[in-house]
Amino acid sequence: MGTLVAKLLLPTVSSLAFLPTISVAARRRFHMEAMVYLFTMFFTALYHACSGPGLSILCFLRLDVLEYFSIYGTALSMWVSLMALADFDEPKRSTLVMFGVLTIAVRVYHDREGYGVYSGPIGTAVLITAAKWLQKMKEKKGLYPDKSVYTQQVGPGLCFGALALMLRFFFEEWDYTYVHSFYHCALAMSFVLMLPKVNKKAGSTETPAKLDCPTLCGACI
Repeated sequence: MGTLVAKLLLPTVSSLAFLPTISVAARRRFHMEAMVYLFTMFFTALYHACSGPGLSILCFLRLDVLEYFSIYGTALSMWVSLMALADFDEPKRSTLVMFGVLTIAVRVYHDREGYGVYSGPIGTAVLITAAKWLQKMKEKKGLYPDKSVYTQQVGPGLCFGALALMLRFFFEEWDYTYVHSFYHCALAMSFVLMLPKVNKKAGSTETPAKLDCPTLCGACI
């Protein structure tokens, strides 16, 4: 019985794989991204907790609302991670981020089960990033960004992202509990790898702030 309960709670516990992602984002001064990851982790964990046995006392929102915000937060996390990788200057960066916030909300509300929920934001972000990088290559007449970005961030990040989506849409019927839990871990790893080493647009050379209440509240202001 104990083993069965542990197995049922595994998707909830595996949602905490986003904690290292949140910490890394905050340390690298990506506070907006850290807040999106925290949002995603909260609603994903709560959704799985409310879907399982014995934790219904935690459900202060309807299950369908929790499911919506879980999927919305995941798609938005993909978007902001790729926008951080693209490294746009302001105000273009904030404009593109807000574009994703609004369009993803509509897309998820329209259909939260289809492939397009994730493939739409990913495909659009990849095209936007590729267009920017190609323009930079044309201006520099050389590779942009550095080769290390492709080998240490883009390549591994896309591999873990592809693995996460394959687990989510093609292999969950094997064993939902374990496969979906591995999906959470692969997704979190993908976000960590995609984030640049430091946020050049943070406007400070001080030691990166730790993730705490003042940091998150300050990022909202």
